[in-house]
Amino acid sequence: MTSDDRLTEMKPAMINDRRAHDREACEIAVKLRRSANATYSCGRTLDLSISGAGIELLGPREAHEGERIAIAFENLRCPVTRAARMVGAQVVRAEPMLDGRQRIAVRFDALQMGLEGLELPAAA
Repeated sequence: MTSDDRLTEMKPAMINDRRAHDREACEIAVKLRRSANATYSCGRTLDLSISGAGIELLGPREAHEGERIAIAFENLRCPVTRAARMVGAQVVRAEPMLDGRQRIAVRFDALQMGLEGLELPAAA
């Protein structure tokens, strides 16, 4: 087997494995602050990893692919949203709004090794 044959065998697996870190299904309330206009949107996570999340936004404001945001995760230890506890991210995928809800995928600016104070219940 040549090295070209081995590369051909590896390509389909690499294409299907786009995420570097596994995501776990979980539902956590979040607030998103849009960097462009400092508006907030409410939502909830659908899944979460140390490098990103799937989020369902609730409300009239749409998120757009490429948009810069900051995310505040519901925190049982600190009910007030503080800028220092927000996680910077970029929207990498945005599905159209349906029934006042939109699903987005975000990539965190830095790996989030521990989102302390969060309860991570499995999504229903």
